[in-house]
Amino acid sequence: MVWSASVFNAVAVQVRNVAGLYQVYEISGSPFQLGLTGFFQAFPFVIFGLFAGAVADAFDRKKLLIATVSIQLIPSLLLGILTVTGNVQAWHVYTLGFLGALVEVFNWPARSALIPRLVPRPLLMNAVTLNTIIIQMSFLLGPAIGGVLIDQVGLSTTYFIAAAVLIPAAIAIGAMRTSGVPEGVRRRVNLRSIFEGIEFIWVQRIILSLFLLDFGVTLVGFYRPILPIFAADVFHTGASGLGLLYGAPSLGAIVGSLALLMLGDIRRKGVLVVTAALIFAGSLALLGVAHWFWMAVGATLILGFTDSVSVAIRRTVVQLQAPDGMLGRASSLISVFAQATNGLGAILAGVAAHYVGAPNALLLGSLLCFIMISAICIAIPQLWRYKS
Repeated sequence: MVWSASVFNAVAVQVRNVAGLYQVYEISGSPFQLGLTGFFQAFPFVIFGLFAGAVADAFDRKKLLIATVSIQLIPSLLLGILTVTGNVQAWHVYTLGFLGALVEVFNWPARSALIPRLVPRPLLMNAVTLNTIIIQMSFLLGPAIGGVLIDQVGLSTTYFIAAAVLIPAAIAIGAMRTSGVPEGVRRRVNLRSIFEGIEFIWVQRIILSLFLLDFGVTLVGFYRPILPIFAADVFHTGASGLGLLYGAPSLGAIVGSLALLMLGDIRRKGVLVVTAALIFAGSLALLGVAHWFWMAVGATLILGFTDSVSVAIRRTVVQLQAPDGMLGRASSLISVFAQATNGLGAILAGVAAHYVGAPNALLLGSLLCFIMISAICIAIPQLWRYKS
């Protein structure tokens, strides 16, 4: 049931987000305001992520999921009403997009913390991988469905449909036959409980090494923001080529997740995650030296493939290492790290591309990735030897 709820919730959120982006550009015609829309959708994860994890460790996670999915109805319904009455403005989309993202911040750690209760430990990696596939499918299907709906039925009806899709998500969560109450003594939500999550990650060297590996590789190897440069100036393929370059990583991530499902519970997780990071670094260089378009598409496909492997292992190890009372906070740190690193990585990628060109920026990023991976493996040798 939790995966059914995840599908409905993720698709509904993606449909609303793409409708919001389309509407802001339709209202303003400003690329800057378009960028602000994405900023307000990402900002809550960085600011409230750790607090949300503490909430998931203090309250009934099942009830928290039902509440967050139900509240997600509000921004979609309000945007639909404002649109159909002709009163919608860009700041409405910013504000309600921020509200929707804020609700999603609390949904994620609660949902992640429930997974270990639904499957046996030997199947946990498969469960986490399946959840990754759901997320990647929502990234592929949600915007596509939203675009078709906007063209066929209009913006207001698209918002109302996004709201309606959330109803079966809430029903599916309510039908789950498991308790959502965290184990152990009831905890309070305060600064101490938040810092306990950070302390836990610091003490657990394997988890810390995985977080550092993700942070380092993403910081110097975040390639997505400069893909438009390749489409426009390197390969001259226009919007259609850009769409392929953006879509290939998601397709690669799905293929990578399916490969993990077929392989089952791999014991040498440390070897696998380091190898995936090394291939990621090599694929950055391949994209940087690509002289023809389909070579670049292949490189981004591999980038998505290796990234999905790293994500699945990182989330699985967190689920295996963290006690039930710490799962919400540990899971929320994944979101905080991801969103903060993506933001910093985007800035660095843009600056590097500006000064040395997009291809050279990726070659530089690839070299720095190899250096960081080596440094982390030397500093925390337990990572390479880790088995579960």
